Amino acid sequence: MKRFNVYTVFVLLTLIFLSGNVNAQYFGQNKVRYKNLKFKVYQTPHFDLYYYMQNDSLVKRFAKESETWYTLHQQVFRDTFLKKNPFILYNNAPEFQQTTAIDGDIGVGTGGVTEGLKNRVVMPITQLNQQTRHVLGHELVHAFQYHSLLEGDTTNLENIGNLPLWMIEGMAEYLSVGKVDAFTAMWMRDAYLNKDIPSLKDLTTSNKYFPYRYGQAFWSYIGSTYGDTVIVPLFKATSRLGYERAIEKTFGYSEKTLSALWKTSIENTYKPFLKDTTQTPIGKLLLDDKNAGEMNVAPAVSPNGKFIAFLSEKELFSIDLFLADAETGKIIRKLSSKIKNSHIDEFNFIESAGAWSPDSKRFAFSAFAEGRNKLFIVDVQNGKTLATESMGEVEEFGNLAWSPDGLSIAFSGLKNGQSDIYLFNLQTKKVRALTNDLFSDYQPAFSSNGKKIVFSSDRSTFNSKNVSIDITFNLAILDLETQKVTDIDVFNGANNLNPHFSANDEQLYFLSNRDGFRNLYRYTLNNGVVERLTDYFTGISGITEYAPALSVSRTDKIIYNYYRAQKYKIYSANVSDFKPVQVDPQALDFSAAILPPAKSAGVNVINANLDNFERFEEISDKSIKPIPFKSKFKLDYLSSNGIGASVGRFGTGLSSGVQGIFSDILGRDQIYATAAVNGEIYDFGAQVAYINQQSRVNWGSAVSHIPYVTAYMSEGFETINQNNFYRSSYDVIRTFEDKVQLFSSYPFSKRERFEIGTSAASYSYRIDRFSEYYNYTQNGNQVFIGGFAGSDRKKISTAEANAYYNQVGINFQNFRVYGFDAAFVGDNSNFGITAPLTGYRYRIGINQLFGDFNLSIGTIDLRKYIRINKITLAGRLLNTFAFGKDQNQFYAQQYLGFSTFIRGYEYNSFYKLGDIYSGGFNIEQLMGSKLAVANFEVRLPFTGPKKLSTIESKLLFSDLNAFFDIGLAYNSDSKISFSGQPSVVGTTPDPMNPGQSINVYSRVPAMSAGLSLRVNVLGYFVIEPYYAIPFQRKTLGKGVFGLTFAPGW
Repeated sequence: MKRFNVYTVFVLLTLIFLSGNVNAQYFGQNKVRYKNLKFKVYQTPHFDLYYYMQNDSLVKRFAKESETWYTLHQQVFRDTFLKKNPFILYNNAPEFQQTTAIDGDIGVGTGGVTEGLKNRVVMPITQLNQQTRHVLGHELVHAFQYHSLLEGDTTNLENIGNLPLWMIEGMAEYLSVGKVDAFTAMWMRDAYLNKDIPSLKDLTTSNKYFPYRYGQAFWSYIGSTYGDTVIVPLFKATSRLGYERAIEKTFGYSEKTLSALWKTSIENTYKPFLKDTTQTPIGKLLLDDKNAGEMNVAPAVSPNGKFIAFLSEKELFSIDLFLADAETGKIIRKLSSKIKNSHIDEFNFIESAGAWSPDSKRFAFSAFAEGRNKLFIVDVQNGKTLATESMGEVEEFGNLAWSPDGLSIAFSGLKNGQSDIYLFNLQTKKVRALTNDLFSDYQPAFSSNGKKIVFSSDRSTFNSKNVSIDITFNLAILDLETQKVTDIDVFNGANNLNPHFSANDEQLYFLSNRDGFRNLYRYTLNNGVVERLTDYFTGISGITEYAPALSVSRTDKIIYNYYRAQKYKIYSANVSDFKPVQVDPQALDFSAAILPPAKSAGVNVINANLDNFERFEEISDKSIKPIPFKSKFKLDYLSSNGIGASVGRFGTGLSSGVQGIFSDILGRDQIYATAAVNGEIYDFGAQVAYINQQSRVNWGSAVSHIPYVTAYMSEGFETINQNNFYRSSYDVIRTFEDKVQLFSSYPFSKRERFEIGTSAASYSYRIDRFSEYYNYTQNGNQVFIGGFAGSDRKKISTAEANAYYNQVGINFQNFRVYGFDAAFVGDNSNFGITAPLTGYRYRIGINQLFGDFNLSIGTIDLRKYIRINKITLAGRLLNTFAFGKDQNQFYAQQYLGFSTFIRGYEYNSFYKLGDIYSGGFNIEQLMGSKLAVANFEVRLPFTGPKKLSTIESKLLFSDLNAFFDIGLAYNSDSKISFSGQPSVVGTTPDPMNPGQSINVYSRVPAMSAGLSLRVNVLGYFVIEPYYAIPFQRKTLGKGVFGLTFAPGW
């Protein structure tokens, strides 16, 4: 008789006894909700505005601007919202990052999100009135895009997949900013200067070109050349046909021709400006992509002029804070990082810079931590964190300035939707507001004597006679003794930002776009003389127009960001290096800020409306009505994977499935439901899960009916109608699991959490036997199989099945299991193309099962990833162990040979060679109630993005890995030997042959080494072909090839 094949039953039992809660990620970082926000609702003619801010006047102003934007966009889309469009407004960016309305992480640079299922617009109030207005207009373009494409039918979501990102985001930028935009114009001039103007195909297939900037420039070209009325028809045609066919249908020529026309327009527009500008930066290049990263931003020079602190993606996976020598540019050390300081969730790197202490020994900066911005102070000598402080009710802040006496730090902060300048006393830990008004006050800097603060402010333009969309920034000086604010009357209508006092307090240095370029200027306080110090063709700029890009030491050393070739470099210059040119303090010329072409043809509705934004009639306060908050719980999404039927050897089968997602308007209560039939009608399975995300504790429940299907061969002799036959059968075993779960998790931080859950499950069986019968003859102990006699299919009872399977310790008896599980989980890793490349992961958990079975299963899984240049050294220690009453029963066995544990020992490779149960090292060496595994890999990102991989590729994304695996499977009574091969340590009765015994072998570690290539297949899954040399399989004589369908551990 053939020994029983246990593999498929083992897989089933692993699913039953080792499965966790329905909500549990084995690893993964957390989205922590630090507050249970209490939302209210204002209803306007076209929106339901969900808010919790106490500043009612600001909320109503926001509601009025929403309706103004609606009027502008409606004229372009020719579309009407018949139902109120939901708008979810957060007080600040840190609280916006905790939203439950949007799944996944919200990055630091995300200003807002519009999702398609409910067409919800989700965004925060920002520190700048202009930015809030812009993001509002931008996101409402997306709301119109979704509304016009879906038309109430979410199945049309597939049409959005035809739209390139540059077309979607660029349209939102053009409709909310227009064609006069100094910041985007800088990007386009840079593309022209570097002879790198992309085609539309380049924009679509390459991630090199920022879709917002280039997309805005494209739509500006379309609107200015063919008229704004062609924009929406082209957009809709693209959603149906793709951009290439849509261009041909709309304009009558190809994408290549349109790209060439656009390129020519850019060249013709910007070529004349080369005559009056320079491309050679003044001063000394300190930091670029050769000694730092491509994005080196927020430079801050120490008061003594010797050091620079800056933020950079030098190490690719995160933005970190570095210290460099201000003379040579040599990076001295990393001052702080998310991995080094576990309290930091993310650096406030987009529009904030830090500040030095007067003695140049400490550095202060703002970072995201625990659901708010916090102040961190580090020792520059060793990077040690000296202090971590919250700023009370000011939960979002940045752009720090350290007072000359060392006692206080000034910053611009957002409190209850209002942006002001604040002062933090380092001794008393008290926060004091220096300004308190509806204006945006920004980027403070102390005078050398500490008596005054200069800052940028929109107080001269906000609520002024200006009627255009722009709320520009001017300069102001605050006298700390008198609290008087004095406006600096210079370049009204331009953005004047990043001001600093000169060392003698007689002058101000600042950045302005007053002529369409972003250059450095100097203002003399006693006579109002303004001088231009640079005349760059691209400009001095950070990541955004409002990002800090200038720093001045107490020795008048000037450090600045220079933008060129889509990179941010840091230069150092002395004041004497510049050649000042006096300019008219009120002279403005935005010719260089116009996106090509300079002149518009056709209908110019978009820019005309933006130029007259304030002239549009505002809705009255009476049109803003408070209404009761309702959760509006409803179906968001319903999909099907199709319906199919099949007829085969094992009967008629069906295949179909449906998935549904239900949620409330805020995404706090969610229901996920799925049902499927895969096989015959009794293969129906379904699961319904409820998730509650209202507070910091996530909890939920699930009910499921799931059929697990396994199959294997059996054989025997059977008498039918008094005739004896040899039977060869294929038994299809369905194990039906009916389960109820309760689960919860508490995130300590973004990186660590505690999970707990309980469950009750009932298991029953259905066994269908597909048999073939043969005549046979018997001579003594020898059996001779004869001719085929027939076949049948029948459902057999568990008693009939047990008559055979009890011989190998399997008993098909219905049972119930109750479970309790808990785990501590940590994950700060950064994922590469196919596997983690930096950071750590750990999971320490216990799963207690009781009822008809009683055992506990513990898990200790520790992983570490160290990146050295482009190579990652990855290590894992894994121990899973069963203990308790039933720890040595068959259903507690685990299989070490899965390729996710150790490679080269898969069941199939044993099966093909016929050495499954041969003496020595066989498959039984790989099964046990306890597993100990250690893995080491050298990971090299092989093909993929240029920044990450050894070989650049747009199609193949892969990692090349050299690995060493070692593992041990054992039971509580096993004899463990650290030798090359197992040895006989005893005997035990043979369950298949009563009266006989079989040898018992010691357990030895299984080891293998080899190479693998993990491939990310279009972002859908990871496949890993590998070649492994399994050292313990002496009968093999060579390595084995294998295949794994899973990301790298």
